[in-house]
Amino acid sequence: MVFFLSNRIGSHIIQLFSAFCFQVYILSMIFRISICLLFILQLNNSQAQVGKQFPVVEVENLDGKVFQLPVHFDAEYTLVGIGTSKKAEDDLRTWQTPVYNKFVAKTGLMDQMYDVDICFLPLFTGASKAAKGQVVKKLKENNEKLVLKHVMVYAGSREPFAEIDADDKDAPVFLLLDGSGKIKWSASGKFRQAHLDAIEEILSQ
Repeated sequence: MVFFLSNRIGSHIIQLFSAFCFQVYILSMIFRISICLLFILQLNNSQAQVGKQFPVVEVENLDGKVFQLPVHFDAEYTLVGIGTSKKAEDDLRTWQTPVYNKFVAKTGLMDQMYDVDICFLPLFTGASKAAKGQVVKKLKENNEKLVLKHVMVYAGSREPFAEIDADDKDAPVFLLLDGSGKIKWSASGKFRQAHLDAIEEILSQ
């Protein structure tokens, strides 16, 4: 009788353990599918930007001098990083050092062959325009002088950037423009080495 009960208890425990493992497997699959869907949505959004023309807009450097983008740049390509919120600004900062080292300081073995200008562009639209002065002051305090030369600010309507899907409030958007201002590549979010690899592939064509 004791042996029979022991077998039943053991069988019940095995069934519970199997059910638990199955639930873990299902949750794991749901998580993986969700990650894949997010990646596909981000990829589709990036692909939708490619081929569009960057809008002609007036911007200022941190000394208040006015320029027009993208015509201000005369390099073969221009990499523009756009941020529209504090959260986006934090992620945008993750791009500064690797992008600067690659295309301005040219610290890599083959970097001299790339003709790329860079522009970090915080956007101030709507009510956020009132905060422009304070943000510019913080940018000057928290960034190296060499990087500051590549920071410009935009204060105006969000519409020009909405038309090219570059007004994401939660993440920075990076656009690689050719000499005519056409978008050749785009990405959003924090810096990843894969982004730089994709840019180099385009530059090497």
